[in-house]
Amino acid sequence: SFQGTKAESGGAEAFVADYGLTAKLVAETGVQIFETNLSCPNEGTANLVCFDIDTSEKIVEAIRREIGDKPLILKLAYFADQTHLRNFVSRLGPLVQGLSTINTIAAPVVTKTGEQALPGEGRLRSGVCGAAIRWAGLEMVERLKELRTELGQTFSIIGVGGVTEPADYDAYRAAGADAVMSATGAMWHADLAQQIWLQNLKGV
Repeated sequence: SFQGTKAESGGAEAFVADYGLTAKLVAETGVQIFETNLSCPNEGTANLVCFDIDTSEKIVEAIRREIGDKPLILKLAYFADQTHLRNFVSRLGPLVQGLSTINTIAAPVVTKTGEQALPGEGRLRSGVCGAAIRWAGLEMVERLKELRTELGQTFSIIGVGGVTEPADYDAYRAAGADAVMSATGAMWHADLAQQIWLQNLKGV
């Protein structure tokens, strides 16, 4: 999994080019599946890359020039507007093998007394993860599944967001995810994947 970095100078072209360069470096490691992050909330802007369909398409083209036809997955944020999501999937879905969703959701993070919880300038709004965003991940999976059928596409759907216990894995699969990933949940429960495997092995 990788992403490009915005330079202090160079603008949009340099940003797209950095995705291509990063893909080239990742490819040199010999990996066979690539996931590029179009939804990082730490870019310092409210307009995540995945919300800019034109730029996202240019990024995919730059990556494709480096990795050829190897499997490429795009990591997406939560799309509030269905028409916007449909336009994204219509244009980008045919170019990749998978869509992974969601990333964290940016929101003000405060203490119980209303003070900024995370120290540092510009850190009032931060990416919220874990169980609090599970609803959004499940909703996006359902919407992507519907769009995949509607548009006659074949990309795989990877559900992520708030997977903290085995039941969450089952919920994502029921929503239409072909695969499920966990980040925060797995950090707190290192044996989460084993628990899910054992549950499904027993058919519980």
